[in-house]
Amino acid sequence: MIPRDVARRTFLAATLLLPAAACQQTSDLFGRRTASTLSRGDRMVRWLQNSGRPGMMAPETYELMGIRNPSPVRDIPVRQITEEARDGRYAVSLVNIRGIHEFVFHRRQEELLIFHHSDTNFRRLVSVRYPRTGRPSIIQDVAFAENDFHQQVTFWFNRMPGR
Repeated sequence: MIPRDVARRTFLAATLLLPAAACQQTSDLFGRRTASTLSRGDRMVRWLQNSGRPGMMAPETYELMGIRNPSPVRDIPVRQITEEARDGRYAVSLVNIRGIHEFVFHRRQEELLIFHHSDTNFRRLVSVRYPRTGRPSIIQDVAFAENDFHQQVTFWFNRMPGR
């Protein structure tokens, strides 16, 4: 009598669990998809790679930010998107010279260029001020640099496709 009871219980458990397992597998077949969302950094990299124009940037500012081209040509190769706004000309450049993706956000306001070096997580690494009639220098005022960096990043987030 004991073996028959065990077999009966096993059969009952299987009849209850099999439909639940089958529902899980068939829901994957009929339209249930897992959303693979890219981070903003990855989306911006893809946007710049697909829509940005290739360019070469002068090395002075980039060298202050720690980006150097090891080849005999010192200019820095980038993929860049630019846009005019009421408060100046904005540009974002994708740099891949060290084998990793890095962003350089820059804005021109009259006779002053402000550059921000950032990683793909949008952490500001260093900021540089470059007056048209002077030499580039690192911005020491952290509050000003952070505020301007966030303004520039927000400008580009609002224009990035797939928001």
